[in-house]
Amino acid sequence: MGIAWDVFSFINALPDAVLILDQRRGKFIAANAVFFKLMGFAKDAFVDTPIYKLPLKSKETRHGLLRLFLKASRQNEYSNYSFRHVCPDGTVLNLSAFAAKAVLREQEYVIFNLKRAEPKGEHSVDEGGSDSWKFYKALAYEPYMEFRPGSPVHVVEEQERRMDFLHMLGESLRVKFSNSAAAKFYQGDRGGSLTGHTFLSFFNKESDAIRFLDMLSAVGQMKAETTVNTYKDFAVQVEMNCVVKFDDDGDIEILYCSQRDLSGYQRYKSIIGGSRLEMEFMFNQPFVGFAFLVPPHPLERPKIENLDATLDDMLNRITVVRANQTVMEIYGSDKSKFFMKPMAGLFNDAGVARQVLKELFVMRESSSGRLGISGKENDFEGVAIYRAIFDDADRLTGVFVVASRHSYGYRPRLITLN
Repeated sequence: MGIAWDVFSFINALPDAVLILDQRRGKFIAANAVFFKLMGFAKDAFVDTPIYKLPLKSKETRHGLLRLFLKASRQNEYSNYSFRHVCPDGTVLNLSAFAAKAVLREQEYVIFNLKRAEPKGEHSVDEGGSDSWKFYKALAYEPYMEFRPGSPVHVVEEQERRMDFLHMLGESLRVKFSNSAAAKFYQGDRGGSLTGHTFLSFFNKESDAIRFLDMLSAVGQMKAETTVNTYKDFAVQVEMNCVVKFDDDGDIEILYCSQRDLSGYQRYKSIIGGSRLEMEFMFNQPFVGFAFLVPPHPLERPKIENLDATLDDMLNRITVVRANQTVMEIYGSDKSKFFMKPMAGLFNDAGVARQVLKELFVMRESSSGRLGISGKENDFEGVAIYRAIFDDADRLTGVFVVASRHSYGYRPRLITLN
C-alpha cells in the first residue's frame, strides 16, 4: 500500500521529520526528506520494514516506539516518547517522537513526527508537538483544504504591483481537495463539494485573505486568527494554519490549510469575563464535576414542527469547551475524547437528552440521574444539573453542567434506567 502523491508532497513540504506507517501491519509506507536527513539513514533501510525492526541500535528504543505505535493504532491515544538516537556516523541526538492515527484518502495510517528535544534523560514521556505536527493532525480531525492555482501566478516583489498580484493569486487558488470536516463546517448538512471555491471566498474580510497570501508567498507558512463565512452566512472566528509547497520557480504550487473553530472559546470567555476567578475556582476543585458547553452560534428556541429532529441536531452541535478532571472521570472519558464532545454524548438515552434541552429552553434549568444498582426510587448512581445561558435576544449561548457521582438526597427531574 502506498500513499497518494499529493498527500506525500504535503508531508515533504513540512520542516519536521515525518514517518508514515501502515496502521494494520505497522510497516513503513513513506517518510519525508527531513526524516532521512535527521536519522542519517538511506531510504532503502526502511522499505517494507515493520516498526519493531527499524534500524535503531537500541532495542529499548524500538520497543518504546512500538508501544507508541500501539497506543495510537489501537487506543487512538496521542502521546510522546523521548529517546536517544545514535546516527550511523556516530552523532548522538536527543529526539522526541509524537504519534497519532489518521485517515487519509480512505486509508488508515499511524503518523510519527520526530524533532530534536532537550535532554530529559534517555527515555521519558511528555506531551506537546511542533506546529507542523499539529497541522498534520488537522488533516484527519479538523477542516482541511488543499488549494492549487488554476493558472500560474508568478511572484511579484515590487510594492506598487504587490496588491494586484495578491488579489490575482487569491482568485487563482481554488480548492482541489477538502476533507469531510471542511465540507461539514462550510456546507452543513446540505452537503455539496468545496472543489473550485477560491481562497478569497472563504474569508469574511478580503483584507485578511490578502494578509495571509502576502506572508505565505514570502515565507511559506502562517498561523493566525481570522473570520470566515459558513453556509448560513455566519461569520465564525477560527485559527487558520497554512503551509505552502513552492515549485522550482518559487511560485505557489500547492497551498495546504487547516483551521480550528474558536467561536466557542470566544463565547465562553465573554460569558465568564466578569467572574473569571470564581469560574477558575469551580473548575479546579476536585469534588464536583463541572463542564461548559456552547453551540457554534446562538440558538433560537425550536419550533413545534419537527421538534425532535431539531433538538437532536442541536444536541450534536452543542459541544464541550471546558471541563474539569472530575467530570471527565464521572463520564468515563479522557481529555482528548471529552473536549468538543457533543451534548448528546453526555446521555445514554436520546429521549432524556431531548427532554433536558426542552426544559433548558423553557425553564433555563434541568436535571437528570441514573438509578443505582438496587433500582430503588431514591438510590441514584449519579446526578447532573444543567443551567442554560441566553443572550439579550433570548437565544441559547451556553450550557453549564454540574455532575456528581452521588445524589446527596437530590432527586432529578429525569431518570435514565441503567
